This record gives sequence, structure tokens and C-alpha cells, in this order.
Amino acid sequence: MKAAFPGAAFTVEGTPKDLASALDLARRDKYQFQWWAVSMIDAQPFGGKRKGADGGIDGILYFKPDGRRTEKALVSVKGGDNVGVQMIRDLHSTMEREKAPIGVFITKAAPTSAMEREAAAVGRFHVEATGRSYPRLQIITLPELFQGKRPDVPYIDTSAAFKRAAREEVEQDSLL
Repeated sequence: MKAAFPGAAFTVEGTPKDLASALDLARRDKYQFQWWAVSMIDAQPFGGKRKGADGGIDGILYFKPDGRRTEKALVSVKGGDNVGVQMIRDLHSTMEREKAPIGVFITKAAPTSAMEREAAAVGRFHVEATGRSYPRLQIITLPELFQGKRPDVPYIDTSAAFKRAAREEVEQDSLL
């Protein structure tokens, strides 16, 4: 468009549908990029999409590891070209401060091996009810997002309890 209409001014809008458009959004608007990345993993933007200091939290992903108690995974998004191990340490520190068992680090740039080692050193989150464990600090890159990778967090279908309760209610009504 710029080549065909050199004097025209235009804005680019819409949701990134591929890696190139996500990279373009990261370059143009870091806040919109953060909100978009948070939405890609079905997390909630931290602070209601307000710009400003976020204390190291860009989003929150809620989950129920045992089907009853709600826990949160903190999401940190980095759209810059330079990432380092200190960013992983910062997210871990924020997880400890907020008492969040899981942290998700979404990055435009490829993580270094030091970052991957630091994330692995944070340990695993164990769920007694299922006997499974999950990495406490997970790194996801933009290409992985477009390949369908999502955070590995416990999921329990809480609607099963509602279905069972409704069925029990119908059975009791038929006994009357």
C-alpha cells in the first residue's frame, strides 16, 4: 500500500492471525500486543487493560486444580527482541509475592538456555487429586502460540458437578 500510495496515511487494525502480523503488532503497540497475547491463552488482562505499572503481571489465568479451590497462573508478556534470565527471575519473584503456583512467560524472542534452566529450577506444581504435576514456570514463544501451544495447567470440568446435581434433582422429583 505504501508503495502504491506514498502520500496516504493509514492505520492497521485487527487481530493478528499469523506470526508476521503478531510481530508487527509487537513493534507498533506493546500494550495491544500484551493484551492480544494474554487473550491467546484465554487469560484475563491484568488491571482491566489499563496502561501503566502492572507489577510484572500482564494477565491472569484462573484454574481449579481440585475442582473446588481456584488458583491463578500469572502471565508475563515480552514483545521485545531482547529477553534474559532476569525476566524469568522477576516472574518467579512475582509468583512468590502473589502466591501463584504457576507462571507463564510469553515471549516474542527465543528464550536462552539459561532462561529455560531457570524456569525448570522453579519446580513443579503437584495436584494430589489427579497425581499429575505441571511445570511451575512455563515459557511459550510466539511461533508456539500459532502452533496451538497453550499453558499446561490443571483443568477439571466443573460443569460435571452441575450436570450431576441436576440429574439427582430430577431423580428425587420422580420419587415423589
